[in-house]
Amino acid sequence: MKSSVSAFMLLAASCGMLLFASPAYAQTPNGSMNKVTSGGTLHVILLPSPSPIKKGAQTNFKVSFDQKSGAAVQPHIDYDFVITQNGKQLFQASALAGHPNQPLHTAEGVVTIPYTFPQPGSYQVTVTVYGILFNPINPEKAQFPLAVT
Repeated sequence: MKSSVSAFMLLAASCGMLLFASPAYAQTPNGSMNKVTSGGTLHVILLPSPSPIKKGAQTNFKVSFDQKSGAAVQPHIDYDFVITQNGKQLFQASALAGHPNQPLHTAEGVVTIPYTFPQPGSYQVTVTVYGILFNPINPEKAQFPLAVT
């Protein structure tokens, strides 16, 4: 009987952890958000700074592309970074670089993108991956909700 109760508690604890440990994205104490791309190929880590995000103040978004295992940063990523509000596109990194809708490239697998939010509200960041190690892939996305005060 004692082992049955212990087994049940272990199972319940495991199920509870699975239930609560798999959100749409994970947010860490330092404010970074981690999400697997829609195709499951990479982990995208988004770290806005400063945090919390405030209107009128420049926010620097550090984007890190990690290998699926999470063990290391994945170099040579083709990507784009878009900010929307209520479905309306406000910012696109490739357009800022002068090549709208053409993927950007990071050799190191980490990039920092600045943006200043004009007003408080709910926004969404979408990071789309188009290629890994100079090989095109079917585009995969990671989307992150943002609250701006």
